[in-house]
Amino acid sequence: MDELKKENRKVANWLLFYEERKKEYEQLREEIIEASPTPSNIGSISKNSVSDPVASKVMKLIKYQEMEEWLTLIEEVEKNLPPKMKLFLKLRREYRHSAGSKGWVAPVQYRYVHELAAMLGKNPEDVWIENRVTFWKWWNRIVEYAARLAAKRGLLREEMKE
Repeated sequence: MDELKKENRKVANWLLFYEERKKEYEQLREEIIEASPTPSNIGSISKNSVSDPVASKVMKLIKYQEMEEWLTLIEEVEKNLPPKMKLFLKLRREYRHSAGSKGWVAPVQYRYVHELAAMLGKNPEDVWIENRVTFWKWWNRIVEYAARLAAKRGLLREEMKE
């Protein structure tokens, strides 16, 4: 059970912080491109030399590849969600830092019904969801779906030790 919870936390983290991770991924990509040898200095690198800069670049490439796989997975999950669940995920991300007695559920519940009502051309009262547990269930369903896909792709393997 502990392992399952740890994997779900990892998946939830990728779902919630997708935008930040995407920016980090793009920055890492730029760093790798900028660190690549130019044709003028390729000749100065010995074929048999291994240095900390080379090891550093390899680690960045590994991290880059793993991030790319996770971002692709999250994009696929989001693409496959029905419109109402996409709205829910968008709002869940907006309130990812909410904690304390109110947490994320109350503001997501309020915003969700108002935005859904606007989407459907209805009154908020017509789409109101009374039971807040519904939102926890939806979140857990999205996390479980993403975790299954991540497991199938080998993304939940143990982290490499740096």
